[in-house]
Amino acid sequence: MTKPFMLSAPALALFLALFPVQAGAVELGLTPSNVVSLWTNINAALIATGSVLPNGADVSSDLKTMTAKAFPGKKPGDVLNQIVQFREKLDHLRAKSKLKGTPVYKDPQGGTVTPSVVFINSGHVLDSVVLLLNWYSKVHLISGFYIRHDISGKKPSDAYSMVELANRRLDTVIAKAGG
Repeated sequence: MTKPFMLSAPALALFLALFPVQAGAVELGLTPSNVVSLWTNINAALIATGSVLPNGADVSSDLKTMTAKAFPGKKPGDVLNQIVQFREKLDHLRAKSKLKGTPVYKDPQGGTVTPSVVFINSGHVLDSVVLLLNWYSKVHLISGFYIRHDISGKKPSDAYSMVELANRRLDTVIAKAGG
């Protein structure tokens, strides 16, 4: 069985810039499973970040013990709202290191929030987390946080759980980093 072709978040953004979508909402066939894969990478990058905080604190073991909770009945818009909360906190932390804020993707047609819109925003968040980690420590190879996981059958509630977990982990990083 062949694996489906997947664009990275930056490649997807370039694709969208070159070939604007004319529908009422961006829908590129991406699913909550694709979003869960990205947030799996984001959570791994947060754990790595927790080991190299600028003040010397290491909270990586605390972050590893945190687990996802169940949130049934969530929709893509709920997931995007969790991402907005995460991005605001992340950008506050990035600003302390004089790094730019995380790009925000909004559907140019103002359509409904789809898994594809959630995916594109998640890709921007992954880039921002990895670049923060790289800012804190040049010894971490960032390519390991761009892994495509073979995940299937996930629902928006599963994606929401992974973003909520990342929010809790980020709260711990900020608290220990003096944020």
